[in-house]
Amino acid sequence: MKVIWLSVIFWATVSTADFEQNSTLNPCDDFYDYVCQQTSRTITNLTFTGLYEELEVQQPNETFFNNGTYTSLENLVNLSNLTQWCVEMEVLSLGYYNYIADGLNSSEKLKEVMKRLDGLNSTNVNIFYNALHANVEILNQMNIPVVEENQFLHNISETLKIRIRAELESSSISDKAKTHIKKSIETSKQFYAFYDHNDVKVFETAKLTYETEYYRLKSLLSPEDIQRKVSESILRIGATTASMEYLMSMIPGFDVNFLFHAIIASPENDAFQYNGGNHLLTVITRNDLTQQEKTMADTYFITTHEIMHLIYPVANSYINESVWSGALECTLRDVKMLGETDAVKPVDGWYNADIGYEDLINVMAMRVLMKMAAEKSVNEQQLKEALETVIGGLCKHTGRKNELIPDHHPLEISRNAAVRQYPLFNSLYGCKAGDRMFAKPNEYCKPLGDPINVEDFLIKNETRKDAGGFFKDVLNTAERFNFTYGL
Repeated sequence: MKVIWLSVIFWATVSTADFEQNSTLNPCDDFYDYVCQQTSRTITNLTFTGLYEELEVQQPNETFFNNGTYTSLENLVNLSNLTQWCVEMEVLSLGYYNYIADGLNSSEKLKEVMKRLDGLNSTNVNIFYNALHANVEILNQMNIPVVEENQFLHNISETLKIRIRAELESSSISDKAKTHIKKSIETSKQFYAFYDHNDVKVFETAKLTYETEYYRLKSLLSPEDIQRKVSESILRIGATTASMEYLMSMIPGFDVNFLFHAIIASPENDAFQYNGGNHLLTVITRNDLTQQEKTMADTYFITTHEIMHLIYPVANSYINESVWSGALECTLRDVKMLGETDAVKPVDGWYNADIGYEDLINVMAMRVLMKMAAEKSVNEQQLKEALETVIGGLCKHTGRKNELIPDHHPLEISRNAAVRQYPLFNSLYGCKAGDRMFAKPNEYCKPLGDPINVEDFLIKNETRKDAGGFFKDVLNTAERFNFTYGL
């Protein structure tokens, strides 16, 4: 599978009042509820085109006339482009790649592509054009510097890469696995939607390029071919090809298929890890950008999560099966227990062992961040604030609790599992045996096969200057970079 979609919703939270105790909520029973029921949500107010609207292609100022010579629909767009974008558009619904069989001659391949285009969901065909609209509209509402690469955000990703490589180096996995995974992490490319390559003029030109090519190609078709059901898909693919060629010239260094999905995912509020070019996408605009500590926490957690995917499941084959399968089984035990004992029962069919690696890397991400927090904390209260800020940056306040998420266990359950697996959680919150969130030391999962050393998570900053805690220190760093979320 080439693309791994990680549909992570970014939810807003509120002020430091979140850390005040509420006697009706018990962190040892449900930590997610303990944090999130004490917050209110204000998503950043951005208005943009919905990606699933039936949006007609706008007519450009340029007009095309046919001289009486028509091009057949089958020859209108290069076969390789038809094949490429047919498969990429299908994956939006399928969630996996359904490649056209090798060994077909051109005639056979065209027949197969035309058949699949004829059955292609119109939403998938139209979504890229809608996404171009949305990207333009969002960027026009954001007050941020135009840059190719946001230095502060990439400082975050580079810092996290260093930390994760250090975790690997100190582990007992094989040298071969260490070398492979560390290289994969080191060479991975991060794309922060709307903060990298964010010149709105580029997206306006990409949109105009799409529109111009759409109507140019349409002018080449006979009235009979225009009436064929498959014609709209082919016209849209031709327009997508032209638009993507322009975007690739303006946003170099990324795999074309990754960039296509990134443009769609950005307004969709999806983050994902893309194996094909070792690329990672993080989206941070769908949080309350006025609540900067929590937005920072969200950015840190999601970026860490995506980098961790370069370990699981991408590098499974390099790690001893007993190690990764044991870590997965351990994590799934927590997930299943927390789901079955939640006061709000998940819907039937919520549990799926095949997607447990999403929960495993949440455990890994939480542990890395809390080790970093320990280095910037002078007391346990600051550690607690860091943990609550991370969860607070992931709260959702709409819909039913424990709703199904495609290819993930319910967000609330997975986050609680990550917290339960944080080795200092019991001591910080006074949890005892019998409490739902309490984990015995022998229940701590071992993602890389090594025993968990609680000492690694203890405060390391007792004699240093008090920076106010981890995320306040992050904000100070952001200020030195002159970083702004905009809006």
